Amino acid sequence: MSIQFCQGKLQDQERKTILQHVQSCMQRAAQEAVRGVVTEVVEAEVTAKLGREKGQPRQTQSQERAIDWECGHCGCSDANQFIRDGHYRRELQTGWGTVQNLPVPMLECQRCQHDVICEYAILEKYKNYWMDLAQDALWSSGCSQSLRDICDRWSATVGHSVGLRTVNERINHLEPLVHQFHTQPFELVPQVIQLDGIWVTITEQGEVMVLDRRDRARNERHGKKRVVLVALGFWIENGKEKREIVDWQIAESEKHEEWEVLLHRLVKRGAKADNGLKAIIRDGCGGLGRAVELVYAHSVIDQRCIFHKLKNVRDKCRTELKGDDHPEQRRQILQEASAVYQAESAQQAKERLAVWSTKWSEVAPESVATFERDFDATIAFYQLEGLPLQWVRSTSLLERVNRQLRRKFRQALSFGSTIGAEVALYLQVQRLHAQWNHTSWWQTSHALSLDLLQVHHP
Repeated sequence: MSIQFCQGKLQDQERKTILQHVQSCMQRAAQEAVRGVVTEVVEAEVTAKLGREKGQPRQTQSQERAIDWECGHCGCSDANQFIRDGHYRRELQTGWGTVQNLPVPMLECQRCQHDVICEYAILEKYKNYWMDLAQDALWSSGCSQSLRDICDRWSATVGHSVGLRTVNERINHLEPLVHQFHTQPFELVPQVIQLDGIWVTITEQGEVMVLDRRDRARNERHGKKRVVLVALGFWIENGKEKREIVDWQIAESEKHEEWEVLLHRLVKRGAKADNGLKAIIRDGCGGLGRAVELVYAHSVIDQRCIFHKLKNVRDKCRTELKGDDHPEQRRQILQEASAVYQAESAQQAKERLAVWSTKWSEVAPESVATFERDFDATIAFYQLEGLPLQWVRSTSLLERVNRQLRRKFRQALSFGSTIGAEVALYLQVQRLHAQWNHTSWWQTSHALSLDLLQVHHP
């Protein structure tokens, strides 16, 4: 590297020129380093498969030594029948740029003199993008970066335009891991599960044909609101409080039939009273209560969220005591209603409710009726001794999770398919798990990409 420095202080343009030259030299050096490492690894793999070093003559042996490479013509997989047959050149697009003229060894079968199909551990045939770009796509999507942003960065890195489909396909390859997440049995069954729904838009393909920007006939697509039913689990592990999103279900609505699908899957995976599940925490919307009753049949405690109960009282109170004439009354009503749940026992909470109701029944009768309705369902948590109150009194922790998920939903606006939505949710779930376990999302996303390789190439 030859750079001419002047004796004086570098001026703006001169400094900029030198920095650009250094960056270019570093990129070329990185690409050469990649070429050297890849070449060394694939040559070592060939040596290991053949059982002999480069230049060592082939020994004819009567005993066959089968390997996982085979001749594309006769199907022979005996390494004793294979010899090196030069190299072919290919390019490899990596996070350090495009590596040109990468030499890849070829083998020839001595039975029929045809090429051997070699599937290298670090190189995939017909795939020019190396795995570090796929790892970057998973990390970036998990950080709520858009596909367009990822494509722009890839395009600048490899030196040519990279399409949205190229990136999206690599992210959607996670689908087998998503299925595995939904079906694998629990290693540790949660003691408490909080349930709630969050809405998202997924586009669907219609029957009407329209022309796109290139005048190609395409099925018109329209967005449809779907609800993601989310289950957040809590348990004690080695004396420490643990939490994870244990499952989710993309559904048409929050009717009890939709919730039953998710709950039955949780039961099938082991989340039931016999295995340690103690309580379901939920709000009062939709058919969730009916679904919990049908699936668990009172075998676990069904706790209504006290936050939503107090919110309903607040909303009703604002309707009854409108305007600026009653701010102090509204504040006092809510403050005393909240104090009901600070009781030391369920019986004491009922006594406090009776006092509260008597005091405010004439001023705000509808608010009192709202608070009294299904009150017993909101004090079931008193039966759960030894568990943190933040787990069992409300779904506030799950609401925080939903805010994180909405961050991705807002960035995406809508998902092009249910698979795309499932994969996006899976990445957000894994990122949150990494955060809760004090693990780097960078390391976690890279581990996911390696797990994905195991799924597609067992």
